[in-house]
Amino acid sequence: MDDIDRKLVTLLQTDSKKTLQELSQILNKPKTTIAARIKKLEESGVIIGHKAVVNPFALGYRLLAFVLVSVKRGVGVDTKPLQHTVAEKILRDSGGGDMPFVEEAFIITGPYDVLFKVWARDIKQLSSFLVAYLASSPEIQRTETLIVLEIVEDWRKRIMPPVE
Repeated sequence: MDDIDRKLVTLLQTDSKKTLQELSQILNKPKTTIAARIKKLEESGVIIGHKAVVNPFALGYRLLAFVLVSVKRGVGVDTKPLQHTVAEKILRDSGGGDMPFVEEAFIITGPYDVLFKVWARDIKQLSSFLVAYLASSPEIQRTETLIVLEIVEDWRKRIMPPVE
């Protein structure tokens, strides 16, 4: 990535609705050049998608929690570690019916194996997820739940600077 690509990535993170014309004027490059650079950034995996960033609270989610999960050792589906298989299943199952929305899952180091970022409508929905859903999984050994009291800085509003 050169300086123009870095500026382009920053501009698109700030406002992905900017037109090619606007980007072209800001970067002082032809629209065709900007379009080609965006395509190259997408193909190389620097830009992984374009979507609306929504406010979970405005969608009815009132509770954010981080759930730490310890998984039994073993191999899951397709010789993946069991931690990965469990995380994929929970992500697939979430967000429908009485299940909270699991926004992210991470395989981590330390006393736990997986960390989930969970949005729930209320404490009852989170409780059902923890007590009924997770506890019924034979692969899960234990969990620990951290409820967020206040969000200091939302990642959705932050701009990730490209590394030079």
